[in-house]
Amino acid sequence: MQTLNPGLPQSKPLFAAGAIVLMQIACALHASIAPAEGLLLAENGETEYRIVITENASPSIRHGAQELQIFLAQMTGARLPIVSDHEPLTEKEILLGANAHLTQADIFLDIPSLGEEGYHLKTVGKRLIIAGGPQRGALYGVYGLLEDHLGCRWFTPEVSHIPRVTALRISPLDDRQIPVLEYRDVFTFDCFDGDWAARNRSNSQTARLEEKHGGKLGITSLAHTFYALIPPATYFDAHPEYFSLVNGKRLRDDHYGQLCCTNEDVIRLCTEAVLAGMRANPNAHVFSVSQSDTYPESPNYCECENCQRLAREQESQMAPVLALVNRVAEAVEREFPQNTVETLAYRWTRKPPKTLRPRENVVVCLCSVECCFSHPLATCDSEANRAFREDLEAWSRTGARLWIWDYTTDFSHYLLPFPNQRVRRDNIRYFVKHGVTGIFEEDTYDTPNSELAALGGYLTAKSLWNPDYDEGAATSEFLDAYYGPAAKEVRDYLDLLHSRAQKENIHVNIGTPPSSSHVADDLLLKANDLWEEAERKAANDPEILKRVQISRVSVDYAIVERARAEVAGRLPLDNDLKVLALKRFESYLQTLGAGGITRLSEGGTLNLDKYRRSLAAELGISTTK
Repeated sequence: MQTLNPGLPQSKPLFAAGAIVLMQIACALHASIAPAEGLLLAENGETEYRIVITENASPSIRHGAQELQIFLAQMTGARLPIVSDHEPLTEKEILLGANAHLTQADIFLDIPSLGEEGYHLKTVGKRLIIAGGPQRGALYGVYGLLEDHLGCRWFTPEVSHIPRVTALRISPLDDRQIPVLEYRDVFTFDCFDGDWAARNRSNSQTARLEEKHGGKLGITSLAHTFYALIPPATYFDAHPEYFSLVNGKRLRDDHYGQLCCTNEDVIRLCTEAVLAGMRANPNAHVFSVSQSDTYPESPNYCECENCQRLAREQESQMAPVLALVNRVAEAVEREFPQNTVETLAYRWTRKPPKTLRPRENVVVCLCSVECCFSHPLATCDSEANRAFREDLEAWSRTGARLWIWDYTTDFSHYLLPFPNQRVRRDNIRYFVKHGVTGIFEEDTYDTPNSELAALGGYLTAKSLWNPDYDEGAATSEFLDAYYGPAAKEVRDYLDLLHSRAQKENIHVNIGTPPSSSHVADDLLLKANDLWEEAERKAANDPEILKRVQISRVSVDYAIVERARAEVAGRLPLDNDLKVLALKRFESYLQTLGAGGITRLSEGGTLNLDKYRRSLAAELGISTTK
């Protein structure tokens, strides 16, 4: 083992955050703050340091102290005691959160200015201060110290990198960070673990974040709440006028209908329902008033004269919805001034109104559902991406408090290779540049082990906290830790997949089928060779071999599904691919079961035996199962 002097480069400054002043500042190091040689926290399994927290510390600060104690012990073999600030001041301490020892040592930091999630890491004399608020700030400061300055990484809930050293020395340090994004959600099944989410500084509404993690972000829902607020089963028979007029008739549809947003009783009932929800959920602060989900060809928005007059005046179908939302938000502000009303800019409501603006306590969540995700949103030449850019930039000019609902998987084919790992950071940077302050990244949320989900979740989390995070370094670190001796082959596969989509300008969206040329037969044959070599290199490590095999299932899925289409005459037949599909058939099916994969798409649960039989029949494979 070697001495670790973790004077790592500080994070780069982030962009300004538009309507909400949320920014990340990485201050320059100042050698005068601590002795030139830095702080020797531990050496040869021994330490003179202790962790100090206030007597009545919040659950997250207590948890942060325990996490710091655990990981420093793993790094050095030395276990730093955790003590109360009622203990006498000593020279060598790690001061966590606001506590009495800061005042006694004449150390004054502006902790309130850090907000709920910002932190300040600073060496003063022989003390190390981790300042931050009691909800998540001080806890994030612990993880910021461990990750950014001591080299710890948490790639998945099961795979991490904690350096082992004989001597741990911290260079002079002054690092103040406030996240540029107020809302950061990695909506991926493999990333719902609460410890993983907290360690990667994701304040998700969906992860299993407990009180010790600072809790979830207080969001009741982000989407499609019209019918939760005014259920057709309760109201339609007596009041069909509450619901959208479509083709001359009031529409009753328990999933895909809309409300008549200019109806005064609808406004009243929505307001009452939202206020009742806020009274019943004091820990929640964001409540959604948003349109029902619909198909693009059937938006089902209300065509009554009042709704359409407003839409015409404002040159957007968003206008009636936003008028409703603003009325609800006005009432909310009187009773719950700290709370927010959220609505979607989704499909037919994506274009902002001409002059109507959201109230200050309204969040508009813009959705990128139609877009191509194999190229950066900012530069892709597809018509869908050009239109999305126009709407995003128009919303940005309104000064609205703007969030994004983004998509990072193929919902029709969860396992299909999806060449978007390289664009995730670019897209997040583009959003932030245009004033976005919250991002919900929807990936495969209802089954584990979808297409490279663990890698995608890690890269997304890194960029959500810091949009300037080094994407290449993050990818290399993950691949080396997760795939070990097979990392090179997986990296070559990623290059192969992404380069094909980029060089041939192939647009891939959330419903792209296996017939797409981004997974053409020749690419799959090359990809199979890379995964074959990856398995060979991982053969001596059962755990890594299992990870390789589960990751390979994505290419196997493309192979067998393209071969199925070719045998059926829907694609030109490539005999080499058919032979490979027959060869991979059993391994593919076995890995689906071993990997606990329960869905191949968002549409329904996987019946493995039924899938096996249908696939075998179409490929001409004899099977008794």
